[in-house]
Amino acid sequence: MSEQHLAPSELRYLLLAISREWERAVLDQGSTRDLTSAQVEILLMLNESGSRSMQELGDMLLLNRDPFRSVDSLVAKGLVERGSGTDKRKVLWSLTDNGITTADSIIAADFALLKKFVGPHPAEHTSMLVRLLRELQMTVAPSSLLEQRFGTQQTPAAQLLAASTTSQTQKNRSESVSLRLHKVIEIKDAGDSRQAYEKYGPLMAERNMTMSYKSWETLVEQGGPASDYFLNYLSEVLTGTVSYLLTDDDETIREVENRMRAENALSLAGVIGFGGRGTLDSGALQALAELVQKRLGTSEKD
Repeated sequence: MSEQHLAPSELRYLLLAISREWERAVLDQGSTRDLTSAQVEILLMLNESGSRSMQELGDMLLLNRDPFRSVDSLVAKGLVERGSGTDKRKVLWSLTDNGITTADSIIAADFALLKKFVGPHPAEHTSMLVRLLRELQMTVAPSSLLEQRFGTQQTPAAQLLAASTTSQTQKNRSESVSLRLHKVIEIKDAGDSRQAYEKYGPLMAERNMTMSYKSWETLVEQGGPASDYFLNYLSEVLTGTVSYLLTDDDETIREVENRMRAENALSLAGVIGFGGRGTLDSGALQALAELVQKRLGTSEKD
């Protein structure tokens, strides 16, 4: 690749030109024509991370003031609503159903523009561009902001650009994902959401998969947004099976849940060394149940 020549102000101009065109195209969508760029960002942030306080929104937007006017306008448009968290003194803001629909349309527009700008180029060029921009971003804001917003949604560049729609690579809000995460926590007696995160977060980090507590909480409560790529890794860490969180096969779901129950029972009985791989048929489950009963010192058989 030949060396490029560059004027002192040229990079700023190039970034600004692309940013303005991108912003114009997004704001020209039917569902966003009466929104400002700040309001668009607020909708995306609330979509990505669930309920947020005014201060948190200001921090994420890198503002020196609360984005009160923008949020107030979104409330008036029926896209954002006021609520409260566990601390009743703290006002939180979240999306309405119309707000979720609008956020979906913005994400779809962003994806179409991404393919327009970088789609014709090799995926490795896009990866190099992203790496450089992330390094530049770290000079103006902590990298943790990117991790909080986008960590669970990321997909390898080539895989993302090969998709024709975002739904092929990402779940925005999936009820089935949320229900299955609750089921895993219940079966494994993993405690509340915070305790489960403290248990499984480090295991995800070992795979270089970023998952802030806020992202985990949003996944558990609303099932996303998260990429299929991330959910497959999370599924393997939680259950030992890549497909559990995304599969539609009832038999696979039952097998995985039966194995988790057996593993948890063995653990409670002090039995160690069970690998948790493969499927367990009824005979294997009966043998495990008898072993657990023996360890617990009971002769009762189901």
